[in-house]
Order: sequence, then structure tokens, then C-alpha cells
Amino acid sequence: MSGFLGQILGSVLGGQQAGQGSPLAGILQEVLQSKGGGLASIVSQFEAAGLGDVVRSWVGTGANVPVSGEQIGRVFSNEQLQNWAAQAGTTPEALSGLLAQALPHVVDHATPGGTIPAPAVAPDLNAILGKLLGGMTR
Repeated sequence: MSGFLGQILGSVLGGQQAGQGSPLAGILQEVLQSKGGGLASIVSQFEAAGLGDVVRSWVGTGANVPVSGEQIGRVFSNEQLQNWAAQAGTTPEALSGLLAQALPHVVDHATPGGTIPAPAVAPDLNAILGKLLGGMTR
């Protein structure tokens, strides 16, 4: 998983590191804080888009159900995707694909034991990205 995710991140980020200060870390922070509710808000957005079972699998302790770039487009507005893509220097389609690959793992690692942290507790995205890119999987 991590090698594949690393290749995707590298291709979307043009070979840049996906750690601290990268566009990806900033974009993921915005995604996770969208609507101001942290991870609980992300879960709500996926549920509203008819993807509750998918997102709950990421929070839970079992296997992560995959999501497609098209499904990501149902969760986030075109405007959000266009803004995030501009930040990353890529297209909205490529960014949707990246989010489809990254979000299940980020949410999974940010919810150890299947518990959603309080909205005020932001996950350490740099540590999560380091784990994902460093070959550690759950």
C-alpha cells in the first residue's frame, strides 16, 4: 500500500516530498477541517453523499473499503476540488484520485481503535504521512 501511495503522491506532487510544508499536507489539513468539524465532519459529508459504509470502514478497525475519485467528487464541491488542485499544481481529477487513495489511510490512522477524536484535536498529518510513506501499515 505505502509504496503505491508514495508513487501516487510523488506523481501528483511532481516529485516533491509529501511531508511538512508540502501542498498535500496543507490540502489534507483543509479537507479534514472542512466545515470546521474535523473528522466527524468528514464522516458526515461522506454519509450525506451516500458513502457512510465506506467512511465508517476507515474509522473502524477492519479493512478499509476503497473509494473512487468520482465518489470523492460527490463528497466535496467542484470549487473545493479546483482550489485544492490549484494549490497542488494539478487537475481536479488527479486530486480527486489522490484523495481517493490517501483519505482512507489518513482517516484510518487518525482514528486508532475506531474512535473519532474531538474536533479540536487535529491529527498530526506530518506523522501520518510519514507512516504511510515509510511503509508502515495497520
